[in-house]
Amino acid sequence: MSKSLRWLPQLSVGDAVRDAFGSVPVAMIDPCDIGAVAASALTSSEFVGQVLMLSGPEPLLPADRVRVLGEVLGRDLTFVGLSDEEARAEMSAAMPAEYVRAFFSFYRDGTLGESRLHPTVEQVTGRPPRDFRTWAQAYAGEFATH
Repeated sequence: MSKSLRWLPQLSVGDAVRDAFGSVPVAMIDPCDIGAVAASALTSSEFVGQVLMLSGPEPLLPADRVRVLGEVLGRDLTFVGLSDEEARAEMSAAMPAEYVRAFFSFYRDGTLGESRLHPTVEQVTGRPPRDFRTWAQAYAGEFATH
């Protein structure tokens, strides 16, 4: 969910968020949930040798996250999906080519599968993972200062 903080510069100058892979839902996870699972895994022998797959509670499109963020901030925000060509150009200007290829492999080719839900957070912590609205409410002040 914290990847949404990269929208801060855009939101400081307007109400539109431009981003890549607009048609790809991702079950983003709150870093607090990652920390809670890690704390349990590091303080218990119960999880030794296990791979704990994590996800948030629901896969959301970037437009869904922008809508929720707008509701939390009381702003009429809009999502603008970049074409693959635009995304590739913007990403290439900011990162090495192998990273750009990896992102396209993950999101366009589906090799990462970040829309899958995993019950791990609830199984390990005893509570469901936090949703994007809860994360956005916790970080509303960060967005409001930009």
